[in-house]
Amino acid sequence: MTVRLDMEKELGTENPVFIEGLAGIGHIGKTTVAYLADHLEADKVGELYSHHFPPYTIVRDNKTVDLLKNNIYQLKRDDARDLVLIEGNAQASTPQGHYEVAEKIMELVDEAEASEIITIGGYGTGDVVEEPDVFGAVTTEKLKDDYSEHGINLDHDVGQIVGASGLILGLGHERDYSGICLLGETPGFLLSDPKATEAVLQSIEKILDLDIDYSELDEKVKESQEVLKKLQNLKGKQGQDQESQSQQDLGYIG
Repeated sequence: MTVRLDMEKELGTENPVFIEGLAGIGHIGKTTVAYLADHLEADKVGELYSHHFPPYTIVRDNKTVDLLKNNIYQLKRDDARDLVLIEGNAQASTPQGHYEVAEKIMELVDEAEASEIITIGGYGTGDVVEEPDVFGAVTTEKLKDDYSEHGINLDHDVGQIVGASGLILGLGHERDYSGICLLGETPGFLLSDPKATEAVLQSIEKILDLDIDYSELDEKVKESQEVLKKLQNLKGKQGQDQESQSQQDLGYIG
């Protein structure tokens, strides 16, 4: 089992949009796609396992264990484009592993005959912002105008996309798929960033003409903002203490 795809059901979608979001900075990719799958009541159709995932298991609340995996869902829609989603709690831990897992995911994209690829991740800036931006990178320049209409920032300084989100989009480009990578702006030191997740979800809502209920996420956003406020206050206090100590040291030297 280098990379194993266990499909419980056959894909029954027609030219779907393929959306990827795995564990990464701020857990933005995983949280975004998991939220979509849950709130759109997508049908789980399979799982992806790999020896390239980190060597540990997840202990559930009932004290049973789960291997790290990526979950695959499909959603058939009568009045809009179908969706195939993949989200999970792990990415590969080596460069070779990243390529092998991404190639297996691309086999799924090919099988689904996807019409578009959307990959999702986070972009750590080290700064806390009131309203996180959503940065985008596209497979072809002609797509920039289309995606800019949805409030996605395509005028930025992001120079590289590390991990599955960048690799899947790059491999998709090699196969002539159209698509975009959405990167939620995040400080980079939060284990989970609901505020950035919400910003990415709002962009996807516009791209795919969805109607998303944010009520469950709103409480998590409020909690995360309180944590950030405490961290900022602590950082400010540490800065004042260091300045005070520096002044005392200078006085002693002088």
